[in-house]
Amino acid sequence: MVSVMADPKEEIQQLLKKINRAWTESQTEILNEVFHEDMMIVSPDFQVLGKGREACVKSYEDFIRQATLREFSESDATIEVWEHTALASYRFDMAWEMDGQSFQEAGRDVFVFTLQHNRWQAVWRTILPLPEVSSG
Repeated sequence: MVSVMADPKEEIQQLLKKINRAWTESQTEILNEVFHEDMMIVSPDFQVLGKGREACVKSYEDFIRQATLREFSESDATIEVWEHTALASYRFDMAWEMDGQSFQEAGRDVFVFTLQHNRWQAVWRTILPLPEVSSG
């Protein structure tokens, strides 16, 4: 069992890094310990894309199986904690290839975490795309 650090914001920051390391390094089994059994992933318009730990981990596995990641960076993390609940977000920039096409995306990844049995786990996630800036 993971013990709670003195600084919950630091622990959440480490969990975010762990989540990103899991999928960018094709080690998605790590997500099974980080995701709550009732984890949900929703689209930017709040439609459910995955419900339950297994479905959410599978969504990451499907992406890394189908795509070739070319670039990923995260920055500008914000973390707020209220007793047993935490909200964390960060900016991401990524580029990947899938089915012979190249893609780029920038946005904010938003997670909600819950503290149960002295352990923080992700329970909810969405991605909010940043508006595209036209050049010209």
